[in-house]
Amino acid sequence: MNQMSGRKHHDVASYSTQYSADFVERWDELIDWDKRKAGEDGFFENLLRSRGVQSVIDVSTGSGFHAVQLKQAGFDVVATDGSSTMLTKARANFRKHGLDIQSHYRDWHSLDPQELGQFDAVVCLGSSLCHVFEAHDRLRVLAKFRALLKPGGLLIVDQRNFFAIRAGKYKASGNYYYCGTNASVSLGEVNERLCEFIYSFDDAEQYRLKVYPLLPGELVTEILASGFNAPESYGDFQRDYDMMQCDFVIHTARAV
Repeated sequence: MNQMSGRKHHDVASYSTQYSADFVERWDELIDWDKRKAGEDGFFENLLRSRGVQSVIDVSTGSGFHAVQLKQAGFDVVATDGSSTMLTKARANFRKHGLDIQSHYRDWHSLDPQELGQFDAVVCLGSSLCHVFEAHDRLRVLAKFRALLKPGGLLIVDQRNFFAIRAGKYKASGNYYYCGTNASVSLGEVNERLCEFIYSFDDAEQYRLKVYPLLPGELVTEILASGFNAPESYGDFQRDYDMMQCDFVIHTARAV
């Protein structure tokens, strides 16, 4: 989870305030790490290995799930996030798993290759880019990601399937992403400029996230405009997929 600092879109709360300490404390409850790991079945680890990747920067580490999986799989991992509450949770999870993972509190605007280095891969997961509402701001973010990559380096970005959501076909299978059984995810307001997710827990606690409903084709166009080529996409970890039936779309591209 991450976002560039700066201007809000209308009345949409800033990234850091949406991820309050109490919501973040329940984030792993929502995910269920064991079920999520089983659902992904090594997808990202296998994809990175197949592209010859060794060093990875996770620029939206959230509570640290993917950083932990990649470190345990033998990759050199650096983790960053723009939410201090999320990064605190991630660091606790790194300690819990006995892992020494370099981590930094950085919004995307402050990602600096002179400080952090360059990597074989940048991963930005959790539909995090959808926290950025304006196209020109996303292009700036993607340019920051490009600067962190070695020539030919791999970008992996995922997103909610807003193509289906905006067509009225929202689904959350619970098989891959939000696997916890004591919480549900539903929709509030949805239009071409806003999508509101409602996270409801069994104890009646409820949290809301407001994001930009970024279409997959829109994101691919922006990736190509930001110094990348050779785009590929996967629907719920499958190369062949039905755009109306998958929860998430994963994009990959190479740094030019």
